[in-house]
Amino acid sequence: MVDQKKVIEALWSRLAKVTEFSFTASNSAGSATDWHGHGRGKVAVSRCGDLLLFEEEAQFTRSDGRTLPMRNRYRWGRLEDRVRLEHQRREDPVLLFELAPVTVHGLRQVTPHLCGADTYTADLLFHGSEIELIWAISGPRKAERLHYHYW
Repeated sequence: MVDQKKVIEALWSRLAKVTEFSFTASNSAGSATDWHGHGRGKVAVSRCGDLLLFEEEAQFTRSDGRTLPMRNRYRWGRLEDRVRLEHQRREDPVLLFELAPVTVHGLRQVTPHLCGADTYTADLLFHGSEIELIWAISGPRKAERLHYHYW
């Protein structure tokens, strides 16, 4: 049996130390999007009680070589037996996932995130000084995978 509180504490401690990230987007056969490329950048982390705000900034290089600025704001929340990940697009955060421990170094979404006809799932792995967050997006026009590395 996994000690969920211990896993959450270990992850939370690691999340608070993040300063950099890399990001890879890929799509599979059947995807109608061109979301394919990679980026690497900085993360500014600020803390407010049981919340961590990630301000991500990077350059994203598409598969055709075109470079675009990339910015995201994510809010992590610590709950008793899981963590919550929200996207701060505007003033109100959008819940993406609640992630619960499934192993001593891994968490999985409690329920998939639904956005229109698309379904988002996620796995989070942490080991040493690195955190991996792997998203899968499936829908009528999407078959995508987003792979973050934080350290």
